[in-house]
Amino acid sequence: MEELLEMPLFRNCDAGNAGKFLDAHPGKIHEYAKGDIIAMQGYACRALYLLEEGSVYAKMINEDGKEFTLDTLSAPETLASSFVFSSEGTFPVTIIASTDCTVWTIGRDALFSLIRTDDTILSNYLNIISDHSAFLSRRLHEFALQSLASRIIGYIERNGPIENLQSAAFILGVARPSLSRAIAQLVAQGAIEKSDNGYSLR
Repeated sequence: MEELLEMPLFRNCDAGNAGKFLDAHPGKIHEYAKGDIIAMQGYACRALYLLEEGSVYAKMINEDGKEFTLDTLSAPETLASSFVFSSEGTFPVTIIASTDCTVWTIGRDALFSLIRTDDTILSNYLNIISDHSAFLSRRLHEFALQSLASRIIGYIERNGPIENLQSAAFILGVARPSLSRAIAQLVAQGAIEKSDNGYSLR
């Protein structure tokens, strides 16, 4: 119970009221091993997923089988916040465990009742949805309007030096050879440099 109350959804809420609600609507706890699929793109989304332990990544796959990693998330985090009440009611992404994970799910109807019990929980939920929407807008801007070189620089600014090219290519949604060529060009231009910690900004 204490772990759940530490989740972003319950931040600064009335712990007593939240505890009573969780006693009445305990949800379900799921354990996942690294590499397990937590949610599948196109499948029904009828619950909110709260990541208590571990980390996950979300990817999209088009009709040609091309994969794109949309985001990586670490606990404590809220998953599927924008999808639960959508008219389609399906996952637009596949969520995969990148480490062993513990996930708590709360059904859509119970979630609706929960956010009506406490204005703070409602505010937290709206903030979570808004933050996720803002993130998606930034990602769309990156991939629709920015060059690969700009995306690489932005990646380093957010995450620090690139230590593993394969991992960075996966997150950036490009083939490793393409990433290697772009990095080599940025090194030649003096925009980034290679050090013991990887590729970093000059």
